[in-house]
This record gives sequence, C-alpha cells and structure tokens, in this order.
Amino acid sequence: MAGFQLKMATQHGEKIAEQFGFTQFPVDPRAIAEARDITLQAKPADVHGVSGAIVFAADSATIIYSTEYNNEGFENFSIAHELGHWFLPGHPEEIIKSGGAHMSRANFTQNTSIELEADHFASGLLLPSGFTRKLLSNNQIGLDGILKLAETARCSVTAAAIRAAECSAYPVAIIVSKGDEIAYAFTSESFKNLGKLAFLRKGAPLPQSATRRFNADAANVLRAERAVGETDLATWFDGSGRIVLDEEIIGLGKYGYTLTVLTGEQLPEDPFDEEDEDAELEKSWTPRFAYGR
Repeated sequence: MAGFQLKMATQHGEKIAEQFGFTQFPVDPRAIAEARDITLQAKPADVHGVSGAIVFAADSATIIYSTEYNNEGFENFSIAHELGHWFLPGHPEEIIKSGGAHMSRANFTQNTSIELEADHFASGLLLPSGFTRKLLSNNQIGLDGILKLAETARCSVTAAAIRAAECSAYPVAIIVSKGDEIAYAFTSESFKNLGKLAFLRKGAPLPQSATRRFNADAANVLRAERAVGETDLATWFDGSGRIVLDEEIIGLGKYGYTLTVLTGEQLPEDPFDEEDEDAELEKSWTPRFAYGR
C-alpha cells in the first residue's frame, strides 16, 4: 500500500474531525455517526473474532463494534475505522459491490488496502496532527507520553503510539510484536535520520532484546505489565552503528500483543520547526473514485 494513499486517508480523517467542529481532544466518533444517521450497535462481548462491521442500506448504514475487551479506546477506534469505510472515497462502492456488508479487524492488524486506509482514517479522525503535536510537546517523550495521549484522546494505545511516531519531532520508534515476531513498526522522521535503517518487516523475528525476554513470559502481556531496558540502534536495525536507546515495553493485555517504544537522546536541530506538507499533498492528490460522502 502506497504511503501516499495512507497519508491521504489520515488527512481525510482529520478533515472530518474539523468538519464536525472538534477543536480539541477527545473527538467523539459516536457523535459523528449519529450526525450522519448511522446506527451504532454493540456486538455482544462473548462473540469473538472481529472488531467491527459496517452494513450499508439505502443512504445510511449500521456500524457494529466489538465490546469484548471492555476498552473504550478500542471501541472508539473500531467505530472510527468503520466510519472510514463510510467516508473514504470508493469504500462504499467496494463494499456494496461485495454484498453491502464488511467485517473488520481494526487496529493495524490487517494488510489489505481497504483495511489499512480505514485504520489510518481512524487515526487521523481521533488523533488530528495539531492536537497530537501539542499534547506530545507538553508531556514526557516515550511510553508515558503515548499513554497520556491515548487517555486524553480516548483511543487505543496502539493508535496513539503510531500517531506519536508520525507526529513527534523527536526520535521515536514503536514496534508491535506478538510472541517472538514483529507485527509492524513505525518510526518518526527524525528517528530515520539517526542512520541507515533496515525496515522491520511483519513476521521478522524479534532481536535478542528486552522485548524478546519480556514476551517469553506470556503473563507479562496478558497482565499489561511494563518493563524498561536499554538497547542500541544496531540491535533493532542492522548496520546502523551503536546509538544507545531506551527500550520501554508494555503488554497490551487481552489483545495478546506487546508495544515497544524506542527513544534516543539525539534530537533534531530544531524539533519544533516542522514543515506543513498537507497543502501541497492536497493540491497534487486526485481521488481514485468520484464518489464521496
């Protein structure tokens, strides 16, 4: 999936938050659904397997979202993900063409283009760049700042971590893993500038790090335990030289995944001198589909 298209999906989410009048955290996806006469229906907690679904009918839709984790942040992200299928150009046609119903596994666990676009839309909707940068600049860099972001935005920890990596002016990398394998990773632009970095691919083995030792005890993950270690750039990213990094780890409980946050002391020359690329991207982007909502 082209990074350009995913960035546009994120920006589309941000614009919807602005369109509905949100000027600070939290952005309420339930209110947006209600304003568009979209019915929300909680999936019974004992029904497992999917995070949500959207069913199109005439000019409206029903969104079904998972309550199995009893987690407001995850529920909000799941609803926002389904709203992505409503608002993003081409998604309604694709779903209607396939029968009018679509089931999702949100939170960046799927690799299909339609699911990744909806995930990035949800991130932009719940975590607009301006709100996110302001909060991050006023809180501790690393895991504590990410947890504060998730709490304030009322979204999932993984979504907050990804947006922190995308919006942070400081070097930060986040890695989500399960067992001894990497699920996905995101890095801030300033982190990429620390050296020539190898891309962390899905399914690649975890390095011999604090995260791998942490994951060896499955109870750590299920109890949402936290741990702190020290690592270096070369351990995670081959051939990058020895740059010492803090390695903060938290189990994501019932999800069965682990979040690792890598941060370093090397800072950009001016961490708050950020270029606004949105206008240029918008000018150059032509939607692939004429349909819009």
